[in-house]
Amino acid sequence: MSVTLVLLPLALGAAAAAGGVGALGAVITAANGRAVNSGSGSSPEVRVRTRMKDSTLLADALSGIGATAVEVSQTRVTAEVNRAVLTMSLTDDGVWEAHVEGHSVTVASATELVERLDAEYAERVQQAVAEKIRMRADGAGFDLVSETRESDDTVTMVLNVRTDA
Repeated sequence: MSVTLVLLPLALGAAAAAGGVGALGAVITAANGRAVNSGSGSSPEVRVRTRMKDSTLLADALSGIGATAVEVSQTRVTAEVNRAVLTMSLTDDGVWEAHVEGHSVTVASATELVERLDAEYAERVQQAVAEKIRMRADGAGFDLVSETRESDDTVTMVLNVRTDA
């Protein structure tokens, strides 16, 4: 079986949430709670909110969840994850579409895969932002006083403004 997931940018996902769509996770497009099938033999389509934009961070996140055979371009990403093939394509309007194909793929397993990938991606973004702050703090007139990481991987940085800045 195969499943196609449309990965909505968070801004669109927030607008959908205001319209009654639940928290981060699968947004099944059929009113009765089943995935939409656009025709016989086609894969169900599921809409999932995501924050994924950077294909390099996406490749790192895929490696982080154990993907193999990862191939990345700016508009297409393919990988093998848990005996399934994940193909992600960037549409003309900037929305990622993920197609998961494999013998035992279900809507639930495809959605869970994308949610795991999204969480791993978020960690990679956090690491990249923290590194940029560390690198730019001095030049922007700040001193990094302390940095702590909580058990949930939240990073807290305390910066002081230099008086000579």
